[in-house]
Amino acid sequence: MHIFDYSFLDEGVLPAELVNLTSTISALNAISEERRGRNATVYTELEKIARIQSVKGSNAIEGIITTDARIKEIVEGNSAPLNHNEMEIVGYRNALDEIHTSFEGLRINEQTILHLHQVMTEVAEYEGAGQYKTDDNIIAEIDEYGRRKVRFSPVPAVETKDAMEQLILAYIDARDNSRINKLLLIPCVILDFLCIHPFADKLAA
Repeated sequence: MHIFDYSFLDEGVLPAELVNLTSTISALNAISEERRGRNATVYTELEKIARIQSVKGSNAIEGIITTDARIKEIVEGNSAPLNHNEMEIVGYRNALDEIHTSFEGLRINEQTILHLHQVMTEVAEYEGAGQYKTDDNIIAEIDEYGRRKVRFSPVPAVETKDAMEQLILAYIDARDNSRINKLLLIPCVILDFLCIHPFADKLAA
């Protein structure tokens, strides 16, 4: 069984610089919300740019690269996907759109996680859309001589569902603790999620 525990965020041992930084971010966010109402057009344009950059950067990590102009056309819905890579870009865009429009009602639970995975992968017709991995996966690297080696072994497939449940419950406990800074909690949960690596890297279409 995998145990996740974020109580260390409530133990007062965090570096002062980190605590101060999160306080500054929170203060800037409050100021930003005040300015949003007075500069709605500017913020709308900035959000459009952020969406395009998010889609471009996240897909590039997976080796899916195209021109900036093409990314913009796809993200803004002005063009249908022309190939499999562009289908994956559309899937990511759809999931991002749902998060942006429905974030107030979204909850971090298994249903939400599996649903967003399905949204991301169903356009490209992946068989495993909305399902946890059924086979073990590894994070591999290739050295300068072309030799492959295992860099990291995620949670085995058979333990994935339980690990995800433990992760979600640990998050809920920490989220409900008013003494835990959410800006510090979020990256910790993301890191553990990546270590579980709950979905298959490449699914057969």
